[in-house]
Amino acid sequence: MIQGMKALLAQFPALKPARDDRRGQAMVEYMLAVVVVIGLLVAMAYLLYALKQNGNRVLDLVASEYP
Repeated sequence: MIQGMKALLAQFPALKPARDDRRGQAMVEYMLAVVVVIGLLVAMAYLLYALKQNGNRVLDLVASEYP
């Protein structure tokens, strides 16, 4: 069985396992993507808060009794 695998890998070099120096790269990329998504969510939440505050100010101005 092992002999057959070695022969198969010799015929198809693209099937060889990835080099050891790239181990963990996918984890780093996923963690970076998670950090970016969390940052975007925080920024959107802050934008929503700011727009809500601005809307409340506009409603207060419209509802004021000042001539």
